[in-house]
Amino acid sequence: MKLLHSLFFSIWIFTGLAQGQQKEWPEVQTFAAGLKDVIWDLQGTNSLKHLRFDGESFHAVTQTGQSRSKYKEHAFVDVGVFQLVFSESRSAWYFVSDDLKLITPVNVSGEIEFKAETGTAVKPVAQFPQDIQNIVWVGGPEKTPIKLRWNGTEFEVGVKTKAWEVQKVRPVIANRRVFEFVHEGDPIWIAFSADGTEAWWLNITDVFGGHARSNPGAAALDAKATGLPPTQNDVANHAEDLLKAGDRMRAATLLRELERKNATKPDALQHLQERFKSLKP
Repeated sequence: MKLLHSLFFSIWIFTGLAQGQQKEWPEVQTFAAGLKDVIWDLQGTNSLKHLRFDGESFHAVTQTGQSRSKYKEHAFVDVGVFQLVFSESRSAWYFVSDDLKLITPVNVSGEIEFKAETGTAVKPVAQFPQDIQNIVWVGGPEKTPIKLRWNGTEFEVGVKTKAWEVQKVRPVIANRRVFEFVHEGDPIWIAFSADGTEAWWLNITDVFGGHARSNPGAAALDAKATGLPPTQNDVANHAEDLLKAGDRMRAATLLRELERKNATKPDALQHLQERFKSLKP
């Protein structure tokens, strides 16, 4: 555990927050065009409840779709992924389903971009994580590089200071082309690009849910019944909708987030575990 702590402390120092690189690939442009005028109803967020892309900018909108404010900085980072930058210390990444019906926003406090190691053979990621097995990604400062690799069973994280230190963790799949593991209670997401050439290390502070206005939710348990704060109750209801629709991956991701947020609240935690017992092994 000492190695794990020192290794991730080293990585934490090198995480920064910057606008993701805008991709101009045809597939990304097609994705961006498909988002035009879709109203996203976000679940669990504090202030940004509804979001719309007008073809040029993202807008926070009212329930009826009227623009409240426009975000100055955004980037289409990959197929199915875009980023909004709120400040120098906080951004959000949004992971959108292929059918443009579901969205998973995450608040990010730091990130590192990785590239496939020079000379590495890569291919589009159609089967995850099989299609990324044994590919090495390199990122971080030149003097203190960081390497990532999925070996088929464990995810390897290596940092070179005086010598290479490697820690192996067992991640879960949190979203499309996304690994999740937890360090000292904080989730870390490793997202991989659709073409297999890039990866992003994301320090996550919050995970939310959401759906397109055309795909409304149905679950409506009251916060008084669940013992959850209203925003978390919205996430739990969304997770129930996902589970009933057969989307166990996204439902389980939201359940883990709710369990983290309610780790010191035994009654709420017990209710969550009973409600979503079918997600447990």
